[in-house]
Amino acid sequence: EEEQHYEDEEDDYVEENQPTDDDDEPTAAGEDAVLDIAELEQLQEEAERMKGLGNKHMAAQEYTRAYNAYSAALQLSPVGPSSHVFLSNRAASLLSLKRYSAAAVDARRAVALAPTFGKAHARLGQALYFLKQYKGAVEAYEDALKYEEEDGYGGGNNAVTRAYLQKAREKLAKQEEKERKKRAGAATEDATVDGDETTAFGPMSVVTDKEGVGLASGMRASSNERINSAARNNGQNQVS
Repeated sequence: EEEQHYEDEEDDYVEENQPTDDDDEPTAAGEDAVLDIAELEQLQEEAERMKGLGNKHMAAQEYTRAYNAYSAALQLSPVGPSSHVFLSNRAASLLSLKRYSAAAVDARRAVALAPTFGKAHARLGQALYFLKQYKGAVEAYEDALKYEEEDGYGGGNNAVTRAYLQKAREKLAKQEEKERKKRAGAATEDATVDGDETTAFGPMSVVTDKEGVGLASGMRASSNERINSAARNNGQNQVS
């Protein structure tokens, strides 16, 4: 009896686990997935075709058409396996069109999708260079060289990147030196203003002395010019 009871339980188990009509649903879902993959592959192929068309336009210096072709590729495959290339190439077309801010946006998007893609960093560096954001340009070019070397890229692209990196470093050094002198000059003028107000001019301020009373009271014209210069510089340095 115990043996028969075991067999009955086993039969119940088999019956409970027999396939039902509901088990056909995963098969249908699998077929849909296969169709989706096929459609995505077709879209990716078309996107690659548009990229190739864009490259031809770039070679012919037809930059607006190249931009449109890369844009079409991105519409077909916005987050596909080659989307970072489409963005980087579109950044190149924007650089040729001198649309540097838009080029920087596309290059940053390409870097976000593929952080080790050297060309995207190089194009970001070029965009920032022409935007006179030399610190960011230097960083981008350094990253470009790093990843280009890791990927085994060399030759002309590497040489161009190095050349622009050197230019960006020189521009950054000049920019920083100019800012340093500007700050030092502002500090010197501020000190001069404070000294003149307490010794030569008393409580009178030439900035508010529109009628020239200060000059009639014996104030020197050179001191007057220094005061007005300091006032102008202080106004330029304020940020809103």
